[in-house]
Amino acid sequence: MNLDYAKQWADALGNDTDKFADLYAADGQFTSDVHMMDDHMEDTASSREQLVAKRGPLANGDHTFVVTEYIGDERWGMIHWDYTVQDADSYRGIPAEGKTLSTKGSTFLRFDADGKIVLESTYFNDNPIFQELGHPVATPHYWEEGFDPAALAAG
Repeated sequence: MNLDYAKQWADALGNDTDKFADLYAADGQFTSDVHMMDDHMEDTASSREQLVAKRGPLANGDHTFVVTEYIGDERWGMIHWDYTVQDADSYRGIPAEGKTLSTKGSTFLRFDADGKIVLESTYFNDNPIFQELGHPVATPHYWEEGFDPAALAAG
């Protein structure tokens, strides 16, 4: 797999549920896990029916995934992407009032010998969107020299 494949995957995720589901192995032979705030069982799919119900069609707005990088080969890959949702009524249950919201995320994929996805693990960085929606989410840069953990309690 390569960057072009990653772009096809992302386009199908945002626009074509059937095409997206066709990229996965047969029922019971794949696991798709999206790290969300819901119960982990609700975020996991292992059949086409579950995948379609949980991942698409992405309702509540116009969703765009733009692939920025693919690292991997024909057995596995990491896709980094930018995500934008426009005209959404809500995001994760928080009123969005049609705002354009954006963040970044990544998806790890493992493929079988036929090039079908057998493992997907996706992570959305929700914090920038929560901040865009006016929620005070602290995003300290722990790795920066001089970071003082006490500043979290002060602020």
